[in-house]
Amino acid sequence: MSEQNEQQSEGRQNKGGRPRKDPRNRRTKRYGLRLSPKEYEEIQDRSERAGLSVAEYLRRCALGKPISTKVEKKTTEELNRIGVHLNQIAHRASSEDLPDVASEAETAIQEVRALIDQIGQMDR
Repeated sequence: MSEQNEQQSEGRQNKGGRPRKDPRNRRTKRYGLRLSPKEYEEIQDRSERAGLSVAEYLRRCALGKPISTKVEKKTTEELNRIGVHLNQIAHRASSEDLPDVASEAETAIQEVRALIDQIGQMDR
C-alpha cells in the first residue's frame, strides 16, 4: 500500500457502504399478527402482484401509502403510449384540415385519459 493510501485510510472512520439511517427511522420495532391460512395466502398473493415483500406491503397498507401492481404500471405505460400516438394523429389531422379524424382522435384521447384515471384509483 502506498504511503498516501495509508494516510487516507488512517484518517477515515467510515469504511464506505451505505450511510447509516437516523435512529428514529430505523425499523427496530416488531408487531405480531395472526392470520388465517386464507388471509395469509391473500396477503402473499397481493404482495407478489405489487412486487413488494410482505412486510413492505403490510406497512404500506397500514400507513395508507399507495400500492400499485406490476400489471397496473404496465397497463398505464401502454395507455400513455397509445395516448401519445393518438395525440400525434389529432395534431396532424387538424393541421391538414381533416376535422372528422381530429374529432375522433380527441374523443379517443379523452377515453384513454379516463382509463388511466380509473387505473390510478384501483386498490386505494
